Amino acid sequence: MAPSIVVRWLESGALREGGLDALDEARASGAAWIDVLEPDRETLEALKGPLGLHPLAIEDVLHDGQRPKSEPYEENVFFVWVVTKKGRNGGVRASELDAFLGKGWLLTSHGERLAAIEGVACEPACLNRGAEWTLHAVLDRAVDDVFPLVDEIGDRLDAIGDVLLERPDRSMLPELHRKKRMLLQLHKIIGPERDALRELAREQAYVSEEAYRYFQDVADHLSRVEDRVDTYRDVAASVMDVYLSSVSNQLNVVMKRLTVVATIFMPGTLVASVFGMNVGFPYRDSYTGFFAALSIILTTSVAMYVAFKRSNLW
Repeated sequence: MAPSIVVRWLESGALREGGLDALDEARASGAAWIDVLEPDRETLEALKGPLGLHPLAIEDVLHDGQRPKSEPYEENVFFVWVVTKKGRNGGVRASELDAFLGKGWLLTSHGERLAAIEGVACEPACLNRGAEWTLHAVLDRAVDDVFPLVDEIGDRLDAIGDVLLERPDRSMLPELHRKKRMLLQLHKIIGPERDALRELAREQAYVSEEAYRYFQDVADHLSRVEDRVDTYRDVAASVMDVYLSSVSNQLNVVMKRLTVVATIFMPGTLVASVFGMNVGFPYRDSYTGFFAALSIILTTSVAMYVAFKRSNLW
């Protein structure tokens, strides 16, 4: 798919959109937003001269899998963000969002359509306040979208824990492991994002003092997400401990009952062994001896069963 470039700016309070040829007009307005979908080298090289993009930053944009970071350059600050959402297979899907923030302009680059970008594109008020406010709105939406995902994981962990507490079920373990991996992925992403966001907020050349406070607010939201992720990771570990404890308790119950059964049959085995000895006993060759031995075995077994039952060992 060919790269898509949308240049947005305000003119007389109305939001206007154009292509790369409208870049000069957009920058003249004082607040331009250039959004690039599926960027390639040719597109970024075309933007390199007018916006002063650094070659190292361009290389980072062209290679996915970058760690969230904030790197200041002479004419702009390069910012890498990872947008997270629920994947089709139940995991966490991560999409990289690259941004360049300059004086009076913002360049965003991403490999797929993002809900945060499309949502802010419909709000000209953000662009009216400045380029940094547009970036803040995008990041704020991206962070807000993480809360439902984390809460869904937490609710599911609680449900799994309730099931495993009542009845250990191995079929629940794959889902439990998936949730733990999702939390681990989120933990690896959110921590660096919080640090990168705070570094970006301190770039006074591109972020106003008022906008700084709002960026810090987004960082605080990230801290809340990180706290929830850490809490649910502990919950996942606790659920696994509950499962192991339940399995162990179940095994102990089975072993106890098997021991009781074996103990009940031990007197019968002893009596049968004694009467089976090759020694002459009274009534050995008649039915009287057989029924006498059988009576002793049954009486002893029943008595032991009743004793175990009263002792709550069965």
